[in-house]
Amino acid sequence: MPDINFRRGLAIVGACFLGANMIALLNFTIYVSGDLAERKPVEYGKVLAQEITGTYALLCLFPAMLWLMTYRRIEAGNWRSRVPLHLLATLVFGACHTLLMWGSRVILFRLAGWGEYNYGQMIYRFPMEYGKQFLMYGFMYAIVSAVLHARRSRTQELRASLLEKKLAEARLETLKMQLNPHFLFNTLNMISSFIYEDPPTAERMIARLSDLLRLTLHSAEGQEIRLEKELQLLDCYLSIMKMRFQEQLQVQLDVQPGTRSCLVPFLILQPLVENSIKHCTAAIHRPGAIRISAAASGDHLRLTVEDEGPGLPADAAEGKNSADGGIGLSNMQKRLEQLYGSGCRLQLSNRADGGLRVTVDLPWRDAGCPGSKFR
Repeated sequence: MPDINFRRGLAIVGACFLGANMIALLNFTIYVSGDLAERKPVEYGKVLAQEITGTYALLCLFPAMLWLMTYRRIEAGNWRSRVPLHLLATLVFGACHTLLMWGSRVILFRLAGWGEYNYGQMIYRFPMEYGKQFLMYGFMYAIVSAVLHARRSRTQELRASLLEKKLAEARLETLKMQLNPHFLFNTLNMISSFIYEDPPTAERMIARLSDLLRLTLHSAEGQEIRLEKELQLLDCYLSIMKMRFQEQLQVQLDVQPGTRSCLVPFLILQPLVENSIKHCTAAIHRPGAIRISAAASGDHLRLTVEDEGPGLPADAAEGKNSADGGIGLSNMQKRLEQLYGSGCRLQLSNRADGGLRVTVDLPWRDAGCPGSKFR
């Protein structure tokens, strides 16, 4: 950061120096052109010396002027005191600028062997120069004010954007904290029913739950993880479900090559699978078959969970979260909106041969090679 500030300061000094020289050359050109047009003899060296000393004298006074224009700005609440201050500053600036021009030209003319420099009677020279200096001060004040206003607006925009980002992150963390206990409590309630009826199965369930929690803690630092890790979390959860339902639960996993490195929201599949098992069990008293797939769909990653449950009611509109998904699906919908806005979609629809299909379309983001579709 210090190196960046030094280079930025050096660039500003260089720009001011370049600008001063350009003004001097412009004034030199105007003055010489006027003399040539009137067929007057032109002393190029003296004219150039006068214009350079004028702009360099301004450059010497510029830091003090810039400080005053920046930290003593005229605003609605202080104009009664600031306007007289800047009027006084124009007088001080004008007097100092005139004296610097006169003194530097006297020295420069003597060094160049041009004789004594005649600046005329100073009692008239001060008011004559002040008119131009007053306009110059006002012009510079307008430029500085415009730059400061633009910088302040940009800072406010960045601050608002940062606050909005922090608010969104806080909402996401709240939703994720609500989601984790949700599936944990459901799993513990299920395991508790096996403690007395089938202690060995309950013991194996607790072991798999321990693995699931360990993976969850290692992966829960961010809002997104690789699909490969998400599938590992899902595998632990499905292991517990298979212990409960035995051969009644059939799971088919279809993951397209090249998708495992894609980023997905943390714990996005588990609530979908839990919801499918829940509704299948309530309708046909067994979980049936569940199919989970991940595939590329244009510039999106499409995750699909299908089951053999009752599907959506006849009066429910497809394409919306019409099923009672509880905390899991409702939180997922909110998390997707916070993470991706309109760049994602959560859709519920009935399958042609019965059952429910949940489709989640996410923006394709490859963790291994950002900006490309496949590694």
